Amino acid sequence: MRRVGIIFCAALFVVLPAISHAQYNDTDLQNPKEYHDEDSQPLALMADLLYPIGYAAEWLVARPMHYVANDSPVAPVFRPVGGNDRTPPPPVPIIPDNTMEAAAAPTTAQDWSPTRSPVTTNATVIRQAAPPSAASSSSQPVLH
Repeated sequence: MRRVGIIFCAALFVVLPAISHAQYNDTDLQNPKEYHDEDSQPLALMADLLYPIGYAAEWLVARPMHYVANDSPVAPVFRPVGGNDRTPPPPVPIIPDNTMEAAAAPTTAQDWSPTRSPVTTNATVIRQAAPPSAASSSSQPVLH
């Protein structure tokens, strides 16, 4: 039974394209020169008009300018004053790693205790809050 199923699937695989009638006859073949609705896309029409202009500009302007600037006898006129184009660029300067701030910062450990003195940063003084007084707590009624 398994062989019959495999043979049937193989036969269907071979015969199915002919049964589907995807192409009725030889005149139904696609012709690349035949007009289709996709050919009237506006950008494709503009590209068809602009391509010859761009191709001509490349061969008549850009390539001769490249030859004159790189391979002609007057090419040294277009080279930089200090050397030739094949020299490697100068090394990139090393970015400082905030050594100025490190020199100004104290090297001792910071005091994080609650009794430390006020800290001044950018002319702003940070002060500790005053502890609550015992008198203010006795004036409040006790809720039970």
